[in-house]
Amino acid sequence: MDSERHKIFVIDDDATFCLLLDKILSRDYDVATFTSPLEAIKRIDAEKPDLILTDYTMPDMNGLELTRFVKENYPQLPVLVLTGYGSIESAVEVLKAGAFDYMEKSISGGASTANFTVLRSRINNAIAQARVKRESERYKSENERLKRRFKQFRSTELIGKSDAIERVRRLIEQIAKTDSTVLILGETGTGKNVAAELIHRQSARASKGEFVEINCAVLPDNLLEAELFGYEKGAFTDAKETKKGLFEIANNGTIFLDEIDSTSPVVQSKLLTVLETRSFRRIGGTEPISVNVRLVCATNASLAEKVQQGKFREDLFFRINVVSFAMPPLRSLGDDIILIAEMFVRQFSEEMQKNVLGLSDDAKALLLAHHWKGNVRELRNVMERAVVFAENGGRVTANEISFGDVAQIAAPSQRLDAATRVAEKAFSIPMGKTLEEVKLAYIKAVLDDCQNRYAEAAKILDIAPKTLWEIRKRHNLEGDMKSAP
Repeated sequence: MDSERHKIFVIDDDATFCLLLDKILSRDYDVATFTSPLEAIKRIDAEKPDLILTDYTMPDMNGLELTRFVKENYPQLPVLVLTGYGSIESAVEVLKAGAFDYMEKSISGGASTANFTVLRSRINNAIAQARVKRESERYKSENERLKRRFKQFRSTELIGKSDAIERVRRLIEQIAKTDSTVLILGETGTGKNVAAELIHRQSARASKGEFVEINCAVLPDNLLEAELFGYEKGAFTDAKETKKGLFEIANNGTIFLDEIDSTSPVVQSKLLTVLETRSFRRIGGTEPISVNVRLVCATNASLAEKVQQGKFREDLFFRINVVSFAMPPLRSLGDDIILIAEMFVRQFSEEMQKNVLGLSDDAKALLLAHHWKGNVRELRNVMERAVVFAENGGRVTANEISFGDVAQIAAPSQRLDAATRVAEKAFSIPMGKTLEEVKLAYIKAVLDDCQNRYAEAAKILDIAPKTLWEIRKRHNLEGDMKSAP
């Protein structure tokens, strides 16, 4: 037992038994007794007890109801339940409700008593376990905070010496000095998220808040709304506890919304409210929550066309288009392609614990000749595969570079000709499968071929990315959505 005296609330409608427990337990604990659980509840916030010891059968509120109330509102506060009317059913009920333990009173000489030695032991165990749980959750919370801080200050940079990259660097430096909303344009995979994070890191917000990012296209509307704005406990069936949204987490920092053109009218309306009032309400909430967040958005679509088509709010478009710039496609960067590729070689060599020395001349020529439809994201995937197959202590050569899906590389040391590549793109499935099985197999094949890039796969399948996400979730298809850098 620690030298610290812990506070215990004893609740029993039998005043005589309350006095008995007070007399016995006061030797080791600070005891407050109550004959009404409702009176005890009023005092929890003010006195912050370390444990509640309660009778099971009481007129105003029984021990089961009290346990449920405590665990819903003070989940870290342990509850011990005593009763003179014990049964297996009532024991199971209070334990399911979250009570730490259950103990029967005994009747001796007409007076209710309890095995006080056992009771002290259970009280000590309950308080000790509650303390360990609190410390564990505190350490977990601190660890998550440190991980977010590490992510915030990890190495993020724009690689390249071309005029196009230099212009972007100068723009980012100028924009970071302001607090304006930013819209970043450009093809998929051009590094819009890198530019957004650099804006945050070079701004005054870097020391005050976090950089938080989310791809708006990968979540269904209801999940995206919950992620952005959070929800109150009980707002919907699975809302077991209150959850903060990303706008709260990013308070005093920057939130980056990639593929903002994919947001629903409901989310667009809420985003407009945040920008205009700097406040919002959680799902199921009634009180406005004030936030100070810089919004950086990105899209590879024409928002002006979306506005004309009625798919994006014109007022929101004007609010997010205060400052805008476009990220250049990789194919326009010339020799920067080699600089970025060599950076990836170093990165993946370290991750794979290999010593790959760089790129051979034929590999450089092959990379410069490629069109790079997928931009930096595609280059990253190509170089990761190349490092996998490169000889330790050697350089990446043209033989290790393949622009197809990794599953299609049967002999990585041999270059595949065009006819072979086209043939390997064919989709086949054994006879005897149902139409549903054929459909799911084809969806999986397209996802594999697109390396789990959902927007690209959804375009091939002619369905919305959110629909594809829901199909993957519902049928447990392999592969997961990843936001490539």
